[in-house]
Amino acid sequence: MLIENCAVRGLDISAGHIRGVITEQGRLSADQVLVAGGAWSSLLLRRHGVKIPQLSVKNTVLATVPVENVHNGGAADHILAFRRRQDGGYTLAPEGFHEVYIGPDAVRGMGKFFGPMMRSPFGRAYWPASPAGFPDAWGQRRRWALDGASPFESTRVLNPAPHIKSVTKMLADFQELFPQLGKVGAQASWAGMIDVLPDVVPIVDKVPDRPGLWVGTGMSGHGFGIGPAFGRILADMMCGQDAGHDMTRFRFARFGDGSKLVMGPGM
Repeated sequence: MLIENCAVRGLDISAGHIRGVITEQGRLSADQVLVAGGAWSSLLLRRHGVKIPQLSVKNTVLATVPVENVHNGGAADHILAFRRRQDGGYTLAPEGFHEVYIGPDAVRGMGKFFGPMMRSPFGRAYWPASPAGFPDAWGQRRRWALDGASPFESTRVLNPAPHIKSVTKMLADFQELFPQLGKVGAQASWAGMIDVLPDVVPIVDKVPDRPGLWVGTGMSGHGFGIGPAFGRILADMMCGQDAGHDMTRFRFARFGDGSKLVMGPGM
């Protein structure tokens, strides 16, 4: 059963065990629950005492107008990523540039994120506060009653504005890469929040001290590509079946068990 346009306000927990979820339309019973809320995962989990070092960063993407076919697939270098679209244009994304909004979770996780930030210290724009309604905004509610409206109802769709300078630069970089195209225009631009963990690797695991609670988050901007596979893997694991892969890399406890973090490939 799929219920659309219905926010989950929180988890229903009794004696430390998952019993279901509380939604804006009422309670749903379940002995297992998967939190796969992207940039909102940390906010929901922390409401129930489960902490993950998650940071949300903004990335801007654009679609060009239809142009000559210079490459029929996708490619990237250290400046720009691009992919051919069915409408004859290209989707462009900056390589190594993101906007970081400083908030309570960002401050708490500063120590863990120092290493990955230093891989490209000047490849990001840092802002002192998130706009109202963002998951890690200073004014965002961290505690709320489950019988009242939650932050997930206040902001049902997180739709941040694109970074205009980034749009201009991407077009210029694309034109420099393929000068034969001449002037290339943008037909649309948009932005989204990328949920990142300190090693840029997702959590795909059960929560050790919360029987019945599972987490699948931290896809670091690759959720559209790797999400379906992780969905199948999580479904198998939650049903007690073998995942078919070594899932050690994606364990929940790696941020608190003292093990050395091994960096992923990047956002």
